[in-house]
Amino acid sequence: MNLIFLIFSQIIALPEQANIKLEVIGQTSTNPNWAFFAPHENENVANDYVIQKIQQHGGVFVILRQDGKRLIHIDVEPFRVKIDPNRIFTEQGRRKNIIKLNPKLRTNTYVFHRAMRRSKALAQLIIKTLGGADPSRTWVAIHNNTQGYQGDNNHGIGDISIKRYQHKLSAGAQFLIAVNEGQGDEDDLFFVTEKSDFSILQQAGWNAVLQHPKVVSDPEEDDGSLSVYAQKLGIRYINIEAERSTNNIGENHLSEQTKMINLIFSRLLNKPINHNASD
Repeated sequence: MNLIFLIFSQIIALPEQANIKLEVIGQTSTNPNWAFFAPHENENVANDYVIQKIQQHGGVFVILRQDGKRLIHIDVEPFRVKIDPNRIFTEQGRRKNIIKLNPKLRTNTYVFHRAMRRSKALAQLIIKTLGGADPSRTWVAIHNNTQGYQGDNNHGIGDISIKRYQHKLSAGAQFLIAVNEGQGDEDDLFFVTEKSDFSILQQAGWNAVLQHPKVVSDPEEDDGSLSVYAQKLGIRYINIEAERSTNNIGENHLSEQTKMINLIFSRLLNKPINHNASD
């Protein structure tokens, strides 16, 4: 029988910029020692289901909020600097992120340096809210992507797909060890840092990607993402990706992502794996 926890919810604002907030559902604790994180506010297909599971099994779910979009902005009056909030967890990643999304912003300006400092402050707040840099913890990211990928010759519009990861690995991508194409839709996949998780997902027939530990030592492979930062800290990381409808293209794969979340909770709770489980 599942225990029902009294759900706890609060809003934490970034002190340096109050319109950037973390919605925190549940409570950070060492038991259970997992934390779920949704960095992109418009990728929310399964958020309500994650909340239900946190209520059943404990843990914490952190949702980054500003204005409902994928990217957030750093306000350095009178300028706005765009950042991808999943590219701010390392110094190298923050720098690449700001340069890529703000090509006209010079790196020797106070605006750039202020944006760097505020991005770091946000990253530190997120990590603290997830329970800190304790290597015994598990971080589970919740993401949604768009149908297919650009250049797939099948009218794809996104940049995440198990087929695209396969192409990247075949082309020599250094941030990947292995890619398994399972039986599901190409856009529904797991991205993990631990070989044991990859093996279980592979055996269960799911699309899965295993990150290479080389991301820790190779600056070229450091994109500042939470998966890279987790690998640096030795923290177990699992990303649950599923398709969502975008501009009436594709569909919300809520049913598929629900099954994926159930599978990961089975792993977290040390239960036998059943990828068709409803609990």
